[in-house]
Amino acid sequence: MVAIHPRFNKLITALRTAVENGEGILDKEATSHDVLFDSFRLSLMFWH
Repeated sequence: MVAIHPRFNKLITALRTAVENGEGILDKEATSHDVLFDSFRLSLMFWH
């Protein structure tokens, strides 16, 4: 579980609008703030 402070509204929007293309890959055209979503996902890469 991850807690996100409400002031990070762009990150919250990115997480709510994330769309995958059916192959498990992020559809960057359909996702708002896709670069922010990718950064968040990469920051969690080493957490178990």
